[in-house]
Amino acid sequence: EGGEEGQYVTIDKDCKLIKEHFRLSHLRYADMSPILIPRGYTKSFLDGHIDAVGQLGDIRRAYLNIVKNTSNNQSESATITICEGTGHAGVGSVVGAGNARVAAELGADVVLVANGGLGRAFDELELNRSLCLQYGVNIAGVIINKVQPD
Repeated sequence: EGGEEGQYVTIDKDCKLIKEHFRLSHLRYADMSPILIPRGYTKSFLDGHIDAVGQLGDIRRAYLNIVKNTSNNQSESATITICEGTGHAGVGSVVGAGNARVAAELGADVVLVANGGLGRAFDELELNRSLCLQYGVNIAGVIINKVQPD
C-alpha cells in the first residue's frame, strides 16, 4: 500500500487501525509513524547516536508527504490533517520531539484532551497549555474525556 509493498515497516499500533478504518490506502505507514521511541531509544539519543535535527526533519518530511498524498487523492483539498500525539504535550521532550515542539515545527494547531474530574482536568490542561504557549502553539480547542455525570 502507498509504495510500501513487500517492505517491513515498524509502526505505532494506532496507525494500522486508523489507516484501515478510515480507508487511507493512499498514505504510507512510514509517514503515519515517522518516529517510534522503543526501549533503549532515549539512551541512544542521550549518548548522541540519534540526531535531534534529523529526527524533526523526518517528522516534517512525513507530514508533507501526508499532505501531498492526501491532496493528490482527493477531488477537493482536505481542510484539516489530524496528527495524534501520545500522552501530554511534553511526551518525547527528552529526545527533542515533545508533542508541543512537534506541533510548533509543523505549524499545527492543537486540540488538548484531558480526563474528567474537576481538579485533574484543570491541572492537566494547565500543564499542556503552558508547554503550548512556550512553543507558540495555538490551542484550537479542548476536549474533556471520560466525564462522570455527577
